[in-house]
Amino acid sequence: MRVLSFALLVAFFQGLALGQTYSQDDIISGKALQQMGKTAYDTALKRLDGSESNCTRDTVHVRKEWRYIPGPERIAFVKAVECLMEKPNVYPNVTGPKSMFDSFGVLHYHLTPAVHNSAYFLLFHRLYIWTYEQKLRDMCGYKGAFPYWEWGLDAGGVEKSPIFDGSETSMGSNGAKTNKTGGGFFGGGSGGGCVTAGPFKNYTVNFGPNTARDPLAPNPRCLKRDLNTALCAAFASIKNTTETILESTDIESFQANIQGDFRYAGARKWSLAVHGGGHFTIAGDPGSDFFFSPLEPVFYLHHGQIDRMYFIYQNLDWANRQTMAGTITMMNQPPSRNGTLDDVLDISPVGGSFKYRQLLDTVGGSPFCFVYE
Repeated sequence: MRVLSFALLVAFFQGLALGQTYSQDDIISGKALQQMGKTAYDTALKRLDGSESNCTRDTVHVRKEWRYIPGPERIAFVKAVECLMEKPNVYPNVTGPKSMFDSFGVLHYHLTPAVHNSAYFLLFHRLYIWTYEQKLRDMCGYKGAFPYWEWGLDAGGVEKSPIFDGSETSMGSNGAKTNKTGGGFFGGGSGGGCVTAGPFKNYTVNFGPNTARDPLAPNPRCLKRDLNTALCAAFASIKNTTETILESTDIESFQANIQGDFRYAGARKWSLAVHGGGHFTIAGDPGSDFFFSPLEPVFYLHHGQIDRMYFIYQNLDWANRQTMAGTITMMNQPPSRNGTLDDVLDISPVGGSFKYRQLLDTVGGSPFCFVYE
């Protein structure tokens, strides 16, 4: 009889608590994640039955994985992003940012110390990418599905991904191969230079990096990527994604496991974890910049997958997973109070102001109305 690993035992008992068990084969193949996603989808939609909110089964937006969105719709999404890159920046008194797309980078730069490894990580990024989606719809006329990127589907070769293959239905190619002497971050990837083909080949990154004397000053340059299949396979596989959800017993452990928060003994085994793994699978400039990574257009697909994991996690035990945990500063530095659901998240001038409890339910109508396919 095969001896089960500790990780599988944890997954087994957690699955049992949720009324479902999964074999290691089902976890690795993606069957378990697919089943959990379907359960979460159905659970969320059931809350719309008899609801008095403006969100209904007829109006709810269904977010989809990039490769399952039709080609013309993917092209329309890229055109909408490019449109946002032409709309005016909304931040006064800054010289580097030029566009509405850039404004999202400024917002993330300002709030980074409060919304990573803190109580606010998951709900801030939920509002952040939803607001981005609304700008694409309201300012640029996008009518299709908002995409996410399931990293594990590309763990066998990120360069061949429909997201990065450089075709007209992609988000642009890898960066040009560079001659590296130091190996790059975590050993470096297969590119490192400017994007060579497809969408965003001619996109100008207008400001940053965070290490600059004035990060918001003009610093025009090309978009660079350094795709890294080894990192994707090691940290952002379907197995890692699935077990992160299954092994998290509460919101505190879930957000620690998803970020590889080393303050938690149980999260240390994930190392870079799926959050860091997804970011550094793209890498490059500004993809590797902790503060300015939203200036990489695929950031929003990456964080769509993070939010999808959160959506699944919540809806597997909805009654008990409408909570918040942690303090209001990154790694509790400087030491700070615990966050609460009655704290207010104000992302003006880019977006609106909400209490965090309004952001818990993606079909709650305040302000959201979306599910994940």
